[in-house]
Amino acid sequence: MKKTIMLSLALAAAPCAARVNAAPPAGDKVFAAMKDEMSRSMEKLNMDNLGKPYFLSYHIGDGHSFSVSAGFGAVEALNSVDYRRLKVDLRTGSPKFDNSHYAPISWEGYRTETDWSVSLEDDYDALRFAVWSATDKAYKKALETLSKKKAFVESKNMAELYEDMAPQAPSELYRAFKAERLDEEVWRENVRKVSAVFLKYPEVKYSSVRLNFNSGGVRYLNSEGSAYSQPSCAGAVSIAAAGYARDGFRLRSSRTDDFCLAKDAPALEKLLAEADLLGQDLTRMSKSEPVKAYIGPVLFEKDAAGKFFETLLVNNAANPREVWTEKNRWSNDTVFRRAGELIERLGMRVTSPFINVVDDPSARYYEGVPLSGFYEADEEGVPAQKINLVTKGKLTDYYMSRAATRDFKKSNGHGRASFSEYPAGSPSNVFILPEDNPARVVSLTELKKKFLDLCREVELEYCIRLDGLGDLAGPFTAYKVYLDGREEPVHGIEFTGTSLRALRDITAVSKEAYVYNLAWTTPGTIVTPSILVSEMEIKKTEVKPEKKPYLEHPYFTK
Repeated sequence: MKKTIMLSLALAAAPCAARVNAAPPAGDKVFAAMKDEMSRSMEKLNMDNLGKPYFLSYHIGDGHSFSVSAGFGAVEALNSVDYRRLKVDLRTGSPKFDNSHYAPISWEGYRTETDWSVSLEDDYDALRFAVWSATDKAYKKALETLSKKKAFVESKNMAELYEDMAPQAPSELYRAFKAERLDEEVWRENVRKVSAVFLKYPEVKYSSVRLNFNSGGVRYLNSEGSAYSQPSCAGAVSIAAAGYARDGFRLRSSRTDDFCLAKDAPALEKLLAEADLLGQDLTRMSKSEPVKAYIGPVLFEKDAAGKFFETLLVNNAANPREVWTEKNRWSNDTVFRRAGELIERLGMRVTSPFINVVDDPSARYYEGVPLSGFYEADEEGVPAQKINLVTKGKLTDYYMSRAATRDFKKSNGHGRASFSEYPAGSPSNVFILPEDNPARVVSLTELKKKFLDLCREVELEYCIRLDGLGDLAGPFTAYKVYLDGREEPVHGIEFTGTSLRALRDITAVSKEAYVYNLAWTTPGTIVTPSILVSEMEIKKTEVKPEKKPYLEHPYFTK
């Protein structure tokens, strides 16, 4: 049953006591500065009697950041720096209706107040100044945004609204943290060596190898009494290569290995092998031809299966609350950030009935492979929770922050955000778990056999196989697989008419599972089998080929 909240445009700020009763570790000057300034702000901020904030939270992240990039055997950039940064989420109005989920200006209009250069010293006065300054800016912006949001709701005659911040019991979690450091000289040389692999491949015209590693921790405090300190880390080694097909179509191939702890950084030997495979793949693809059109079975292997589930399932079960905005010269739409397309399908079948999907933030590894979506408390201080997204093909839950929806009135511990964003329902570690069904769950070898059997059944000369996929909505490269098992690379094709129906057309999956790193604003992974989809439609892309470089790559002309 829908819950309707009739909004009075004369909405007054709800009275709120300056509670802030968390008890962070004694002697921690960062927490002390946050707590003292929060108490003062909650009690005394009331510019021109426009209303006090009813909620306030601070994040202060500390750590060390290291990055290095190289191309064709030469280091191109290196950066190593300590950091401390502050994020403020301040709400005016009331929990039922506040300044969130509205962007006065698209893109830049929906950002929390941040300070990226807080003092690295544990100097109470300097920390207090940074918190005070950012809070003042956040308060003024919140008042202005709330006023504009009220006018927007009135102009649209909206009656069905849900709480912007659902109630949540206070929670505290204190974990010690310390910034880890990689051996930066070793990794500078590792990245250079991996980039040099592409010197063996003349068909690779552009390449990049990049390592990013951030390690430290986050302190969080809110005005309701929740607080935490917990480690924070994110590392990735990305390898990318690009070249051209014979018709000038741009070809791209990439691989990323995510990790969190320094001990889990990928071994040099593994990275060298991955670069070699990318070089070989691009060389094969440089001789590929386009395909005009195709309708039939598609086999998604490894990373391609991960991108399939990310695009069609995970993204559409996230961000359940839309962010409104005014129409502008860039868009005639009044929604800046749309809710996931599956949100309205709770309780309905969204995948094949033998598939279950679980999201578990507490998982750190899968068969020794690190999972980057691990956390213990989300961006709103809510304890992380394991959720069952899909049960026997039916959507049974979706990602929730503290912003209420028609279906759920509280968070399920998945309120996550990048450093400058407000929290929204987001994924962590997603596990695609098929039922134990011998007809549907088979070895990868058997899955390929089923793929060719299905191809024969629909009387096709060949079918399409993917083992990597940059974007489900854009052009990609793939392989024609003929009935005798022979393969030919193809490029410049894209899916057409792809809808959520493809999730329900999964006919079989592999027993083997693979870790795929989510392309999300916060770290996360999908552990997925390879999948066979009974039918998809493919067409030649409308993206035009580029003009190849007139002269050859200078290295290969020596």
